[in-house]
Amino acid sequence: MNIVLTNDDGYDAAGLHAAFDALSGLGMVHVVAPKSERSACSHTITLRRPITVERRTHAGYGVSFAVDGTPADCVRLAVSALVDRPIGLIVSGINHGANAGVDTFYSGTVVGAREGAILGLPVIAVSQVMRGTEPNWAVVMEITALLIKDLLAESLFGLGFLSINLSLPIPFDVRKQVHRMPLAVHPMPMTFDRSDSEDGKLMEFDYGASYWLRDVTGPSDYSVIRDGGIAVTAIPLYGRF
Repeated sequence: MNIVLTNDDGYDAAGLHAAFDALSGLGMVHVVAPKSERSACSHTITLRRPITVERRTHAGYGVSFAVDGTPADCVRLAVSALVDRPIGLIVSGINHGANAGVDTFYSGTVVGAREGAILGLPVIAVSQVMRGTEPNWAVVMEITALLIKDLLAESLFGLGFLSINLSLPIPFDVRKQVHRMPLAVHPMPMTFDRSDSEDGKLMEFDYGASYWLRDVTGPSDYSVIRDGGIAVTAIPLYGRF
């Protein structure tokens, strides 16, 4: 199977390395990732300028591509121009941080998956919760491969895509801690620290948020990762699954 791997944290992100290692046991992995971080870029595509693509031979990756564009650009280019063989799966991630609930509408990682689904391909987005420390990427890699292999056996593709959020620390009994959940509906509480210029004409707002203090009403992907589980969410493109 030919697998396209992308992300929004950029070509050199630790999560991309972990995902590459995990997926190499499932097929031929083609890395087509943004040259630099494009987090929270949502479904942005590049229209007003040429997109520069650099062919790289990265240690461990083989030949791959660093794209001066967004995750959506990466998937569009992979399908249309860069991978000259049938693609069996697109994986976006592993993201450095969760993408739960309404955050999925901002996430570049999730958009990499959504673009693949729009193009009619099987797609999975993978995100890793962060709680102040780096995860053991080797363990994350093993769990990711296990989960993706399980999910590939299902016939959920065609109308949308799947999003996985891994908690931290990784649960000991992984399969028993996987929960199918809808997206959380409550946004993250936001704060903006304001400062003004001396003449009062300009205002500057510094964004802040408290990820773990959002409202939790009913079971959701957010409540699962908050409580230490693994959330798998089916996200439809049009209507419902």
